[in-house]
Amino acid sequence: MKKIINVLLIGHGNIGRKFAHEIKKNKKFNLKNIITTSNKSLIKFDNIDLIVICSPINTHYKYLLRAMSLNKDIIVEKPIVKDLGELKKLIKINKLYKRKILIHHNDVINLENQKSFINKKKLKKIKMIYGKKDKKQKATLPHLDWLPHPLSVIIYFVGKPNKFKILDYRRIIKNNLIKENLKLTFDFEKNSVHLDFSNNIRNPSKKIFFIEKNKIKKLYDGYNKKNQRSIKHLLNKYIKSNKINDVNSNIETYKLLFKISSKLKSINNV
Repeated sequence: MKKIINVLLIGHGNIGRKFAHEIKKNKKFNLKNIITTSNKSLIKFDNIDLIVICSPINTHYKYLLRAMSLNKDIIVEKPIVKDLGELKKLIKINKLYKRKILIHHNDVINLENQKSFINKKKLKKIKMIYGKKDKKQKATLPHLDWLPHPLSVIIYFVGKPNKFKILDYRRIIKNNLIKENLKLTFDFEKNSVHLDFSNNIRNPSKKIFFIEKNKIKKLYDGYNKKNQRSIKHLLNKYIKSNKINDVNSNIETYKLLFKISSKLKSINNV
């Protein structure tokens, strides 16, 4: 790999600014250009090695398509695409794509850097509590933005579930904001996962309890300061890995996401 990696950053919102900050701190990267979705000028891809996509979800697919057609490396914020149709198209295109593509699943990335974190063979149960009060909601359906976090962890640690069950789902529209409360269980041959999600709780929570038999082995708190380094870890992973394709390793994550979303939509007829 060349000494300096020229980067084009697409999107400069909250996550985009965090990426810009970390890219500028790393001497192996050169942040050559930043564009926003409101930018109507021609996007220049000359002398770009890596394209980082942090734009709104509904723009991800077109930027992915463009970056892949130009044979560029890619880092993309989750969720990778907005629906199952785009995912199916991306899977087909991805079969011919030979460059790096990484997805910013921050909890998985943080957990990957805790090598002795959990013994998968002894794991009996995972309990997850995710959410925070969303005052400036941008997502049409908040669960599409939130669920990739816990689902990517589930697929990473346990694999594809045999089945899932929606225990409770409430969706309220108030002051033009969608408030969701969701409880799910996922069943596997030897273990299970329970997930509580809400974008309307006062105290922010991204907590994962890993349980061996009846004993809590480890607690992961995504809002702990030590777990706010995922972008730094992701950039280092990009540098160190010769070939990595997160689309391949996360197909089941997004198939599961859109399957759950479809059931939730049918419950509320949306």
